[in-house]
Amino acid sequence: MLALISSSLSDSSSAFEGGNMLWLLVCAGLVFLMQPGFMCLESGLTRSKNSINVAVKNLADFGISLILFWGFGYGLMFGASSGWFGTSQFFVDMGRQPEQVAFFVFQAMFCSTATTIVSGAVAERLRFGAYLAIATLVSGFIYPIFGNWTWNGLENGVAGGWLGQLGFIDFAGSTVVHSAGAWVSLAALLVIGARIGRFSPNTPPQKIQGSNLPMAMLGVMLLWFGWIGFNGGSTLTFNEQVAGIILNTIIAGAAGMLMSGLLSLARYQHIEVELLMNGSIAGLVAITASCHAVSTLHAFLIGAIGGVVMMLVSRGLEHLQIDDAVDAIAVHGGAGVWGTLAVALFGQMDLLGTDLSRWQLFGVQFLGVGICFAWAFGLTLLLFWGGDRLFPLRVSAEAEDIGLNVSEHRAKTELYDLIQVMETQAETHDLSLRVPATPFTDVGHIAHRYNQVIDALERKTNDLLNYLRQVERVTAAAAAVESDTFQPVVLNPIALRSDELGQLARVFQTMFRQVKIRERALEDTRDQLAQANETLEHKVQERTAELAQANTEIRHLNQQLTSENRRMGAELEVTRKLQQMILPTDAELSSITGLEIAGFMEPASEVGGDYYDVLQEGDCVRIGIGDVTGHGLESSMVMLMAQTAVRTLVASGETNPTRLLNAVNRTIYDNTRRMASYKNMTLSLLEYEAGLLRLSGQHEELVLVRQNGEIESIDTIDLGFPLGLESDISHFIAETRVQLNPGDLAILYTDGITEAMNNQREQYGPNRLYAVLKRHRHLSPNDLRQAVIADVHNHVQEEAIADDLTLIILRQR
Repeated sequence: MLALISSSLSDSSSAFEGGNMLWLLVCAGLVFLMQPGFMCLESGLTRSKNSINVAVKNLADFGISLILFWGFGYGLMFGASSGWFGTSQFFVDMGRQPEQVAFFVFQAMFCSTATTIVSGAVAERLRFGAYLAIATLVSGFIYPIFGNWTWNGLENGVAGGWLGQLGFIDFAGSTVVHSAGAWVSLAALLVIGARIGRFSPNTPPQKIQGSNLPMAMLGVMLLWFGWIGFNGGSTLTFNEQVAGIILNTIIAGAAGMLMSGLLSLARYQHIEVELLMNGSIAGLVAITASCHAVSTLHAFLIGAIGGVVMMLVSRGLEHLQIDDAVDAIAVHGGAGVWGTLAVALFGQMDLLGTDLSRWQLFGVQFLGVGICFAWAFGLTLLLFWGGDRLFPLRVSAEAEDIGLNVSEHRAKTELYDLIQVMETQAETHDLSLRVPATPFTDVGHIAHRYNQVIDALERKTNDLLNYLRQVERVTAAAAAVESDTFQPVVLNPIALRSDELGQLARVFQTMFRQVKIRERALEDTRDQLAQANETLEHKVQERTAELAQANTEIRHLNQQLTSENRRMGAELEVTRKLQQMILPTDAELSSITGLEIAGFMEPASEVGGDYYDVLQEGDCVRIGIGDVTGHGLESSMVMLMAQTAVRTLVASGETNPTRLLNAVNRTIYDNTRRMASYKNMTLSLLEYEAGLLRLSGQHEELVLVRQNGEIESIDTIDLGFPLGLESDISHFIAETRVQLNPGDLAILYTDGITEAMNNQREQYGPNRLYAVLKRHRHLSPNDLRQAVIADVHNHVQEEAIADDLTLIILRQR
């Protein structure tokens, strides 16, 4: 690229004259449009409860990157260089040559683009302050330093950085800009982890649907428009190459979109909107490194393969349970690497202006890609891994649930207000509350209709209450008529005529006769009630005597039950102590050579049904862990059967896992049927010798934490069968082997840990366990055990532990 620039400047005393400077400033404006493009894309592909947070991150990182690049980044990148970093041109001032200022403005837009790539990848879980730290690190140090190695001397056509001197070519930044941002994103994601609900054990990854796909598509179109300046302006002059560069750029973007759409149709039988958008951007990223030096046919191939690489990287990250919210790593990292290598594969050597052979150039390009990954990923991972232990980078689970709009910025939306009022009404039953209804919006229309429903419900409720009050008044009046408090109404006879008086007299006579009849009926009723009362009093006296006798008997029974409870409590305490006494002691575990081992068991009740044991025989260490259904005395008996059977069989020389597990199963099967019990248990046996783990038997997973922090989960579903259900399980038993390297951890646990539940009915889950293990893997097994158990108790808070907790941690010395 530097040779190309040099040749284009040969007829001019300055790299920027007249229309060239105008073209560069116009392209800087086009590249700036990529910033709102990324904002629309990322906001549309994330949930509405985080959309404001995503948008403000794009605004904030632009401001931070601009200031830092002005103050330090430009000087580190383009100042006088020793080959590693620049030492001049800090704090660019408008008093300098106009062409230098124009070049700075153009390059500042590139810096902000590299910075904002991280925003979408880490969306919906990262603290705003932590993101500002990332933006500062990228724009102030990571991007300028790598840019110095590759692009220093760009403005005058003389390579000043060591990679540029080797012949590394990246015309507009497939690696320098896009891959650098992607590798920073990957390091941050490894530290903060996946969003809640994205990955669960034994279930496919859950897709988190974006809130506004049309807005995301608008973002993609803005990015296309901005890419015209991104690639077209990288000539730094308005020359005859610009039109061809822009043609190659848009053709590659269309090819990436087309290829991703076809692959989506073949794989899913429909076209995924997100793949179509990301495929087009991947094509644009891929062509960015070589758009000045390839034919348009080759640009089509580079863009199409970029779409394929994007899909492969995206599926690989999903398989590794790395949660990139907008596939930024696949789009900018995967396609960026491919595009940089494609320079050597498809570039026209005369246009590239290099003395290297095609395969020498490929080696230099590969070296540049690797150096970018080591620099951006390695430095970010180191700083953020350490920083996360001092100041957690991720928001709390509660903050993630309500959304970062509210938890980080106190920025409410119409939808949030609607849900809050609905939840309050559901809890308080207060029908006077109304939802704020903003006109001419979808949520406002829903709020207006909801308020209409509440209005109608409130009216109906008030009508029902009025009706009930009327019924109460009529019932009270009727009761008064039936009672002795009834008083006849006295009329004024002067106001009535004689015929009317006669009629009233007859009416009153009839009423008085009815009243007399009613009085006689009431007298009869009083007599009957008096007789019934005497009978009732007699029966009450008889029943009182019976109750007194029953009370005496109950008091005696209570005394017996109290004595029995004391006796049973004492027996349970003895059983509990016996159960704890047969567990391996710390002295036993510390004496085992080759391994550091820590164990823990906490029963949910007086005695538990979990089992673990550690046996050493020569250089071989055997570890057993099991879980009997339920907990309590009966489960503990089955656990003791298993412990005794395993120890007896091993002591007698039986080490074959199939025969050993089948013999333990037969013991439990026969005994539980003799006891008329339906208990059964899962049991896994782990055999360690010289760094090799042999695992057999069905139980919870075996978790491996490698020294570099990588988590591996070994499923045991196909390695055995629950003990006590069948008389012979030998045909179910299998074995798997795992190599344990120095510093690696192996963790066995029972489901009481992962299923521990807080008062919001949220289980602790494997993901929280993985996070604690990964965060504290540098601790000793004893300290790591305490960290896990403390985190479980912190999760459940005041809730009672519903199941036994058992944990074994071992580390290869």
